[in-house]
Amino acid sequence: MTTHVRYLAIGVLALTASVASAQTARTGRVMREKLQHSQRILQALTTSDWALLQRETQALTVITKSPTWTELMTPELRPYTGGFQKALAELSKAADRHDYDTAGASYSALTTTCFACHKHVMNSRIAQTK
Repeated sequence: MTTHVRYLAIGVLALTASVASAQTARTGRVMREKLQHSQRILQALTTSDWALLQRETQALTVITKSPTWTELMTPELRPYTGGFQKALAELSKAADRHDYDTAGASYSALTTTCFACHKHVMNSRIAQTK
């Protein structure tokens, strides 16, 4: 499972890097902060640090409820945020139970929602330039 999580993290990092140049400064700050918390979640998972996992999961949850995040959410992006928040809630529950398997699956779901949203944004930007 660790290899699977590692590949997902690498994919998210690569995707984030590829669309970063098209971001506004404000969006870039939020996405970098989100990425830092996501990296620490991966660290917590690979070291079974349940307290760190809970802190970082909660930190990401706070970001998704911030005014800056809300401003970034267009109607097309709201379903991605919903999936992201659901994965965070499941990750938090798994951290409470020290459930490694569910935590890994929830992290995979979390990164998958990131990937899908970033892909949507990337495809929208490509369509706008044509």
